[in-house]
Amino acid sequence: MDSTTFAAKVEGLAPGEGRLLGVVPMEGTRTALVVVGHLVDLDTGSGASPLPGFSAPIPGLPSPAQDDGLVVDPVARSVRADGRVIPLTYQEFELLTHLTASPGRVHSRGQLLRAVWGHTDAGSLRTVDVHIHRLRSKLGGYRERIVTVRRLGYMYTKR
Repeated sequence: MDSTTFAAKVEGLAPGEGRLLGVVPMEGTRTALVVVGHLVDLDTGSGASPLPGFSAPIPGLPSPAQDDGLVVDPVARSVRADGRVIPLTYQEFELLTHLTASPGRVHSRGQLLRAVWGHTDAGSLRTVDVHIHRLRSKLGGYRERIVTVRRLGYMYTKR
């Protein structure tokens, strides 16, 4: 049985109705493999072909934030600006994802420390500023989307 037939049998799909993303061994069970996922066009039910490196929309998972050429995909953990992949560190990605999740909302440094780093140590407030600076430098022409709100913090704007 090939992987496409296996995926269809496990998921209850007709062969060719989905796309196998991968399989993993199931330790401690009698099942040798399990389907990790498949891409299905939610409108037609047929196999979908998303952009390379990006996830198809899956109910219950966050969808990519798109803003005039800047795409932040929390599922694929990738960022693209005008189709170009922007390599970010883990913390830079988390920071950008947090800011883009609520455009127009001002986030204090303390709020960002709690949300992205998981702590509120006042001695590390400068960490936020350093990461914002690095993130802006990587975003190039989209750098102005991250606005400093004097004496308050930072916000993401859709300009």
